[in-house]
Amino acid sequence: MQKSFKKMTAILLAVLLVVTCFAACTPTTPAESTSTPESTADAPVESTPEEPAESTPEEAPTGDGEMTDVGTPRAETLIVETQTPTDVPGQFNSYMQGTQMGFGIHQLMSAMMWEMDTVAAEQFGEVADGMPESNADFTEHMVKIRQGIKWSDGEDLNAEDVAFTFNMIMSNPGISQCDYYNQTFESVEVADDYTVKIVTKEAFPRLAQTFGVTIWGNDLRIVPEHIYSQQADTSTFKDENPVVAGPYTVKDYDPLGMWILYELREDWDASTLGVVTGKQPKAKYVWFRALGDDNTRQMALINNEVDILCEVTPEILEVMVAQNPNIAAWYKDFPYATSDDPCSKGISFQMAKAPFDNADFRWGITLAMNFDEISMSIFDGAGRASPFPILTATGAMMEAYYEPLVPWLEEFTLDLGDGTTVAPFDPGYGQRMADALTAQGRDIPTDEASLLDMFGIGCWKYDPEAAEKLLIKGGLEKRDDGWYFEGNPFTFNMTYLADTEVQAGRGLQAAYDQLKEFGLNVNLASESSATWDTNAAIGNYEVAGYWPTGGITKDLYSVIRGWDADLIVPLGERGSGQASRWNNAEATAIIKELSTISPEDDRAYELGMDFMKVAIADMPFIGFHSGVKYVPTNSTYWTNYPNADNPYNGPWWWWSCFKYIMVDFTPVA
Repeated sequence: MQKSFKKMTAILLAVLLVVTCFAACTPTTPAESTSTPESTADAPVESTPEEPAESTPEEAPTGDGEMTDVGTPRAETLIVETQTPTDVPGQFNSYMQGTQMGFGIHQLMSAMMWEMDTVAAEQFGEVADGMPESNADFTEHMVKIRQGIKWSDGEDLNAEDVAFTFNMIMSNPGISQCDYYNQTFESVEVADDYTVKIVTKEAFPRLAQTFGVTIWGNDLRIVPEHIYSQQADTSTFKDENPVVAGPYTVKDYDPLGMWILYELREDWDASTLGVVTGKQPKAKYVWFRALGDDNTRQMALINNEVDILCEVTPEILEVMVAQNPNIAAWYKDFPYATSDDPCSKGISFQMAKAPFDNADFRWGITLAMNFDEISMSIFDGAGRASPFPILTATGAMMEAYYEPLVPWLEEFTLDLGDGTTVAPFDPGYGQRMADALTAQGRDIPTDEASLLDMFGIGCWKYDPEAAEKLLIKGGLEKRDDGWYFEGNPFTFNMTYLADTEVQAGRGLQAAYDQLKEFGLNVNLASESSATWDTNAAIGNYEVAGYWPTGGITKDLYSVIRGWDADLIVPLGERGSGQASRWNNAEATAIIKELSTISPEDDRAYELGMDFMKVAIADMPFIGFHSGVKYVPTNSTYWTNYPNADNPYNGPWWWWSCFKYIMVDFTPVA
């Protein structure tokens, strides 16, 4: 039913868009800008040739003489969708509550100590000149500061700025990281103009991983000491005219919070990007825009009013590709999306509650679901299976952990409690998906390497008989009228985030269908973003579509440190550990030992492997797919976006590394 509904929705959208594309279109009146009258707010303005569906890459308009609605030459302006508008327009201080960092702020202006090469899965110094140099017990760390970086007002960025930022955080309770920094650091001081000495209270071998970027970004962003030291309270300083170290400055913004216009610094070569890479971005302007509902977003990309969208569903993508041949995603054809986003989606348990605290119950739930059907319900079979708890099956993690663990998985068994066992690993998933999709007319590769990359190493078996035995072993009782727990009819609640994170929502709904079919009594509900976030923080859920996962570096500490059971707080309280409250003494011991070992030590990898075996056996999270991202681009005005044929980086427009991606974009003009 779900699948039929999705296909019918796609058909209706296609009809609607065809009609809309050829209808007369009157530009809307732009909203008032902070400095110019030619700016937009809610509604996009059509500014491209008629009949975009008939254009081709070779016939694409050059944009010569064409202006955007914010008064910039279209040929010099890269237009990027932001995921959400901001409630605090004009607020650019990353240490002030409510600042919308993903609005281009941390992508274009912020200065990170360490950034991430997502292809090599390695960090590199941005403000820092290389990795920290630590003493034998990892309590003293000397960090060199990269020379040549200047703030946008011409001042040098040096050790004073770095030490000031650390101490600003430690001395201001209004900054959310204050307590953690005070727990971690004994002192941070200037050793010389371009060296900072950091003393930690305990052994801390992962300074760069913790206070540098590994995925989306990091809360440590270096600020100009000569500006912020003049403020009475840096946590309430709006910073409306920010002085930045990144390559772009704020030229204008919408007072309603719908867009921000950035301009390339004249001295771009003295920015973080310029000093690190020596490359000049070809876009003089970058216009981040919140576009509105899905129909508005589709029309904006089809009509060449935006160059990059954050994320869409496969149905939406196929409609847009059919209307404009310049629109594409990671792959030109099915599955279109990249599967290397490190947040796998699946179902999370609240393990402070019974029977969700029992591994036999969790494994019973796992084997009660047909993953082939779940996969078809989410994105019509597209996506790489990511069955491990906690660790996502990114390309790097496939090589480091997933593939090496296959021999162990093939020998791994579960005790069913009646003297029998089951081997739960199912390596045949990829071939079944390939066969099913080929039968539908999809062009699916046949070689083993391509199938492995597309569908993963396998999934967990669909075995209702074993699932029933495990649920009984986990404390449930099956009667003629259904399942019971502790003498009472057993019902549990499943929740997911409404409207956004479609992959997670569809996965949870598909799991609900499977568990109902199995015979469990389950309730399903969606939640608003505010409710969803609050319930996650305080543990107010039973089974939910959260994604407490990661995986991009071989050293797993940054992914697993929050699963330390000593960080668990009672239900109803907010803590610094994982909200699902997995209490596993063996896993906690591994995390603590790993925290004292250099990530370069061979023992660190051994401990990572040990942790994954413990986690798989205990199943604190059931993974479905890795993060499957349909992130379309439009090559009418800009080309050379990263894609499967040109994977110089990933399509992570919302990550802080975006400036290192966009430096290779090329204008069509």
